[in-house]
Amino acid sequence: MDFKVTSIMNLVVTILLLLGISFVMARPNTITVSALARGASPIPSEDSRVQKCASKIGEICGDSIFHYVFGAGKHVSKECCARLSSAGKKCHDLLTNVTIRLEHFPKQQAKETRRKNDKAWELCKKDGQISN
Repeated sequence: MDFKVTSIMNLVVTILLLLGISFVMARPNTITVSALARGASPIPSEDSRVQKCASKIGEICGDSIFHYVFGAGKHVSKECCARLSSAGKKCHDLLTNVTIRLEHFPKQQAKETRRKNDKAWELCKKDGQISN
């Protein structure tokens, strides 16, 4: 692999691990061990799409959006909403759905998380930021 591909892959793995760890810290009673820390990964056909989506959003914005969707985050900056909008709804949904699947969410929790995912998208598109 060339340096650029390796760097992007390292960034994606780091983002996914940080997101998984952040989720565990935000909801310790729901998930005790992150699937990502156990070595779970997206299915191969999703892997490159997940990498592309994560790189479009970036680590800091990915963390902010993740905390809003999966945790108790109440703010997503204008810059992060712009990155999310630029990445697109399909990327936003993919990253959320992969996390839900890897973490083996119960059906009701997955449904609630998808609602919050949609709310994040709508607020970013409508207001350009999230400030609850």
